[in-house]
Amino acid sequence: MIWQNPWAWAGLGFVVLPVLIHLLGRGQAPRRVFPTLRFLPPSRALPTRRRRIRDPLLLAARIGILVSAVMALAQPFFVTSARRRDSARGMARAIIVDTSASMRRGGDGAARPLDSARVVAAVLARESRTSLVIETGAPRRAVAGAIDWSARQRRRAEVVIVSDFQAGTLDAHDVAAVPRRIGVRLSRVPFVPISNEPVAATQDSGAGSSILLLAGVAERDGAAAAQRAAALLGVHAPIDSSHSVAIVYGGYERRAEMLVNARSLGSPWMSSLVARLRADSTIIVAASSEPVSVASSADTVGRFVVTRTDSGRPAVVAVQGQFDGRDRLILLPFVNASSLTSAALIAATTRALSDATPVTELEPTVVSDDVLRSWQREPDAGATSVAGEDGASDGRWMWIITLALLGLETWLRRARREAVVANVVHDRAA
Repeated sequence: MIWQNPWAWAGLGFVVLPVLIHLLGRGQAPRRVFPTLRFLPPSRALPTRRRRIRDPLLLAARIGILVSAVMALAQPFFVTSARRRDSARGMARAIIVDTSASMRRGGDGAARPLDSARVVAAVLARESRTSLVIETGAPRRAVAGAIDWSARQRRRAEVVIVSDFQAGTLDAHDVAAVPRRIGVRLSRVPFVPISNEPVAATQDSGAGSSILLLAGVAERDGAAAAQRAAALLGVHAPIDSSHSVAIVYGGYERRAEMLVNARSLGSPWMSSLVARLRADSTIIVAASSEPVSVASSADTVGRFVVTRTDSGRPAVVAVQGQFDGRDRLILLPFVNASSLTSAALIAATTRALSDATPVTELEPTVVSDDVLRSWQREPDAGATSVAGEDGASDGRWMWIITLALLGLETWLRRARREAVVANVVHDRAA
């Protein structure tokens, strides 16, 4: 049984009222008709205290009225097997589908783990009253959003993660962050181990033509040093030579000329690369569709106004432009060409352009089934249920019992009064 309004049980304190009334109420002394009192000596009437409860059946009826009314206000809900099934169908599910590189392995006619995960997510969504499907390459980052959405649902809720659960996808701390009243379900799809075959290199294996550094005469040595440092910060991986990025430093002589015809990002790959750079914790990237203006010390070039952020961290503005007859993503870093931040920007751009599988996806192991089972849990039984969803409650039966007890109390009270009157009439007749 679930009590949907447990605060109503505080009303049980009023049960003492009928007990006090029965103990402190003035009793009606039996009347006796006597011919004459002149032969009896006079006596002084003394107050007496009632030491026992009269009419216990009437008292029990009055206490029952209060108790049943309190139970009705507490909104009881009897959980039966049929209602459990209805509750499962009325579940609110936030379904996180892992779309990382390990989920995209496969081919040669075989279904990818991602395809299987989407089928599982669709089935779970159909079985739910309401659902939210989140596809992400980092499931652990999506858990907070799934919790926030589940907390706003007025029904039992659970967070479902569909993944191959490669080591590092999820850990116990991520599961512990889910409130107890929200369930956790972990659905595994088959894991496809990474192939041991070497990755085929593209035409450019370095930053030669894909990443072009444009600096002034005084900045060129510093930019070259930053490029060498970036080779140590980054990974030696194939670069997608079909996409070209130009990093233009402040001292480059033709910078203003390049930006005259610059425009907002129009190619999907450029927007995707900027999104990857934004995820990098080393730099801040803003894609300019309008003039950009941040705090102080502005550097004005054509339509674009860029400064450092309030925290003092460098800002990098991304636009689309032409250079040497080729459409390029142009990055405008407002830092010294020889700084560590410049090297970090080059390394981050190299990683963003890489065709290689991310290092985090090279893990050959998965989380064991026993660990996944230990992390799973059902939604808290005391949380919102079907009763809370649709306003259903079994309190109406308690109100019916309350009305029946009221009728019984009225009958007992009248019967007691009639019994007193009958005794008086009998004594007079005697």
